[in-house]
Amino acid sequence: MALCVALQPDGTLVPTGQAVDACTGYVLVSSSEHAVYGLINQAFAVPTPEQAAGWFVGTFGFVVTMYLVARMTGAVANFFH
Repeated sequence: MALCVALQPDGTLVPTGQAVDACTGYVLVSSSEHAVYGLINQAFAVPTPEQAAGWFVGTFGFVVTMYLVARMTGAVANFFH
């Protein structure tokens, strides 16, 4: 659970009692919360140009491959029609 704290002049942290969304000091989070924030940042990160190109080429290649398979299957089916 996150906790709002203030930094004292002697370097210690003191809880302020404020809600986390209205905190004017620092917010301390647990290690599990920090791990979740890291996963969310990775999931919604902007892809690199190489990743974006790979997604485009992979998707385009899949669509073209499925089209060619369907076209060949249709040609074989029409042969027996």
